[in-house]
Amino acid sequence: MNKTLILIVMLATLCLVPNVIAQNGSSGNVRTSIRPVTVFGGPTIIPAAGSTVMRNNDGVYWNISTSSLTPGEVVTLWVAFFNNPQFCDQTVPGCVPSDLNNLLVQGSLQWAGGAIVGANGRADFSGYLGLNDNTGFFILPGFNNQPNPAPGLINPKGADVHLVIRRHGQASSDPATLQAQLNSFTGGCSVAGACANIQASIHEP
Repeated sequence: MNKTLILIVMLATLCLVPNVIAQNGSSGNVRTSIRPVTVFGGPTIIPAAGSTVMRNNDGVYWNISTSSLTPGEVVTLWVAFFNNPQFCDQTVPGCVPSDLNNLLVQGSLQWAGGAIVGANGRADFSGYLGLNDNTGFFILPGFNNQPNPAPGLINPKGADVHLVIRRHGQASSDPATLQAQLNSFTGGCSVAGACANIQASIHEP
């Protein structure tokens, strides 16, 4: 998929999605941001990849289309909400995963989909979470200060929203293992080196 096609997809998203975030008298204006996808934890931009986040007072909608994945592997999408980003450790500008372990940040890490990468090395995910919805939340091991249960999205227009692509190794032929790979943070991770966060797209308010 070339850059022109990525732009067309994103423009189509902007045209078609407004009704996904239902409008009412208190929902407020929709804010939209478009960001590149990068290698997780670094500045290198993934080619022919990008994401859109749309937010109002009622929730957040996202769409991410990415490339450079390994065919046959399972990948999942995780959405991290840093509801109070002003309390993130600013040693490095912005919020980082370790900030989820700061109670003041009111962070929430949530599963947002799983897929087996096709021959083209691409994956696409979209979804929506409303206010206070903590569906699919996961507490990272050793993060004893991470709110449990996770709060979900509590500051739609003010939260940092991180879209993270995680790999889980080659798709298993065992149905139970494959389901775990597609639907959990640790699925498939018993194989050394199988699991890692590999890409991210960061949307600041």
